[in-house]
Amino acid sequence: MSRTDDLFAVSGKSVSRDSNGKKARLHFFGTVPFDDGTRANGKDRSRFGGPSSYVNELPRTHDLIALRPTVVALISVNGGVGRSTLATALSSGLQRLGESVIALDLDPRNALRRHFGVDPERPGVALSSLLNAPWATGLQSGFAGCQVLPYGDADTQQQENLQRWLTREPKWLVRHLLALGLSEAHTVIVDTPAGNNVYLHQALSVADIVLVVAQPDAACLGTLDQLDALLAPHLERERAPRCHFVINQLDENSAFNLDMLDAFKLRRGKYPLAVVHRDPAISQALAFATDPLDTLAPSQAADDINGLCRLLITRKKTV
Repeated sequence: MSRTDDLFAVSGKSVSRDSNGKKARLHFFGTVPFDDGTRANGKDRSRFGGPSSYVNELPRTHDLIALRPTVVALISVNGGVGRSTLATALSSGLQRLGESVIALDLDPRNALRRHFGVDPERPGVALSSLLNAPWATGLQSGFAGCQVLPYGDADTQQQENLQRWLTREPKWLVRHLLALGLSEAHTVIVDTPAGNNVYLHQALSVADIVLVVAQPDAACLGTLDQLDALLAPHLERERAPRCHFVINQLDENSAFNLDMLDAFKLRRGKYPLAVVHRDPAISQALAFATDPLDTLAPSQAADDINGLCRLLITRKKTV
């Protein structure tokens, strides 16, 4: 059985196939690339094509100039630094400050779906892409009026299929963002998986602002050279993103945390640095899918997040 057979059940389609299964997969996927070591009709099917394909109807990248939402990519080399938590809080904070925000989850962990508490049954980025469906149908309401586009539930094979596709289609993300019909009034907060992966590079290829999220510890400090190597090709493009370090979950009662913060300040180079203090109330709120900024209690972390939101708005005006 083909490794892509599980997707037939997702679509609810009944497909007749030839003995090799090749025609059936072509009928189902249309022009979506699949990787089973074959070629159809002597032609490489790893590219978009076909007039009836939804993906083929997406705007081309040269239309980006007319669109220009501000794209903020949250990245990290290390996992467990609170990147998804911060993405959720920033989406709420920016929306509260008058921005039109879309929180986009490119992380297969699907954390934003849980943080925002949106409908798990709705298809997200993964299955919408594999089934050639428009992303707009997956948008859901988030905190303070922002919108959320989760990665969505996808099994291991579906994730692998999508990742192989993305390595062949470097403009996948920008074309889908264009198809959402966004304007310069919008801010897209993109959560990416930790480490060097295809989702990270898709996000960096369109980012106007990059927030490098790290914790004040030796593990994150030790990966700064790797981070520089990941960012380097994207910083060379004509519209290079503005990069900021965000030291997340700082505990000022920890001498070690403060020492690590000083070390980051010495190593940050030309990148500005912001700090978000540790606050268990934020993690607790998101564990119960409630807005971490929807509280009357004073919080240093909430002040930090709102300050970071105001910084992003300022940077947005100069993009």
